[in-house]
Amino acid sequence: MMMSRLNTLFPHITLKNGTFDHRVFPAAQLEIYNSQEHQSSRVVGVLVDPQKISIQTAIHASSSSSSSSSLHDTSSIDTVLKPAIDRFLQSLAMYPDFAEDYPVNPSNSTLKTFVGIGITVKSQDIRLYHGVPEDYELTVLADDSVIQIQSTTVFGALRGLETLGQLLEFGWLSSQSSHSKSWWYFSPHTADTMRATYCIYDIPLYISDAPSYPYRGLMIDTARHYLPLDLILDNLDAMAMNKLNVLHWHLSDSQSFPFALPSYPELAERGAYHPKRIYTSKDVRTVIQQAYLRGIRVIPEIDMPGHTAAIAKSHPEVMAHCPTAQEPINPTVDATYHFVLNVYQDLKDIFPDDFVHVGGDEVWMSEQCWLNDTRIVSWMKEHGMSNETVQLYEYFETRLLKIIANLDKTPIVWQEVFNLNLSITPNTIVDVWKGFDKYTIQNATNHGYQVILSGCWYLDHLVNAWEDYYECNPRNFTGNKDLMIGGHASMWGEHVDASNFISRVWPRASAVAERLWTGDVENGPVKSIANRIEKFRCRMVQKGFVAGPTRPGCCPKEVLYSRGIR
Repeated sequence: MMMSRLNTLFPHITLKNGTFDHRVFPAAQLEIYNSQEHQSSRVVGVLVDPQKISIQTAIHASSSSSSSSSLHDTSSIDTVLKPAIDRFLQSLAMYPDFAEDYPVNPSNSTLKTFVGIGITVKSQDIRLYHGVPEDYELTVLADDSVIQIQSTTVFGALRGLETLGQLLEFGWLSSQSSHSKSWWYFSPHTADTMRATYCIYDIPLYISDAPSYPYRGLMIDTARHYLPLDLILDNLDAMAMNKLNVLHWHLSDSQSFPFALPSYPELAERGAYHPKRIYTSKDVRTVIQQAYLRGIRVIPEIDMPGHTAAIAKSHPEVMAHCPTAQEPINPTVDATYHFVLNVYQDLKDIFPDDFVHVGGDEVWMSEQCWLNDTRIVSWMKEHGMSNETVQLYEYFETRLLKIIANLDKTPIVWQEVFNLNLSITPNTIVDVWKGFDKYTIQNATNHGYQVILSGCWYLDHLVNAWEDYYECNPRNFTGNKDLMIGGHASMWGEHVDASNFISRVWPRASAVAERLWTGDVENGPVKSIANRIEKFRCRMVQKGFVAGPTRPGCCPKEVLYSRGIR
């Protein structure tokens, strides 16, 4: 939308970044509402029949050879948009069951009826990849009966729908209003017939939004505790609400290997906690597909060469022996690289994303095993290596990254692989997990490596509140800030399972989500952030997520204690 158009809609507002009223979470880059105190009548948009509202999609692509544009068949984008629209409409149906105490529309309000939502996408491309455009514009005008969402790609349209869902406030309309009297309820509080509906306050309004970082993730750990498939799928909906776009799936560790790889099903058969605590390829593909429909990429991690004790249960031939098969992996035998190639070939066949996390952290915790394995010590001497295991570590990483390159994947490594000056490929992404390590971030970016930050956002540090996570600004370092591509919150699984995962992740991870989506837009007092995140947490609760409280208070619909049957 042209600036002149904005000036026409909001003549009383000085359009200057950083001065806008943020209502959505994560905060949009630009939010303008017609909420000036001098307005004699507050304009409120009303959805007449929310469950029957018309939602139309269109592709409006500009010609590359001219300034003209044309409409296209929407079947491609509808594969993503139709399920999103269905979820949107289902969410509208969830509110009336508990909202009997919501206030009636104010007497000084002017009501404007909206009968539809128009979603216009510029590109037919529905591929989901790193850096895919997620920008959108949301316009609600008093002289238009259709709410408009415009985006470059279908994934931006998904973000726009999430924002619209937050702007819709449930309320009751008095029967004295001039609107159609379908879907009326009797209110015992006012002895009047009331109508349940959704309102959008302070129109006209305009939102222009796009993420500050292309990589905005959440890491889940299904090796320390198994997480049921349904929980992982539910968590995707929570991630979509927060506009996160990467699920980093830590699939294996020393404690268990619950993923049944096609080439090595015995890894899960012997490495999982229980035969029913295993993810099949079908399970994983279900997660990938449902994540895709929400604009979320799924990046797998099988950590090597450390954190691999579960592999020893079925493949001792690729492990160091000191004196029995233990972690880490033995880098000196060809069987190891045959095994590694097959593992990552399976990941390539199942996970469509270009990125793969190859681990590489905390080898020091078990590297002494290398020096206690006589076969490995002998091999190191034959190849001119000293007793410094960093050379062996580098040998493994070099061969591993060559395999990844041959599979045409982009590797992500934990920061030790970079810190130890190991030879890594130029396209390697460094995951900085040891706190806000500015030295490593600066050093890696100065060497031309892309960086993601996770060290600020360890959700398993239960003493940390959302305020602690919000304070971390990934670009607060000296160096090439363009190479800081984002980050992820990490929920390591030692102390979480299905009983408490959601409440410990959300809404603390919401603070991370805003940092990564909005960047530095919110520079105001913490109170304004606190109010928005509390309201957002209540929205998550209303949608059925057992999100933990942020401070004393009460949501309209809270999960109350139930002792069950004894």
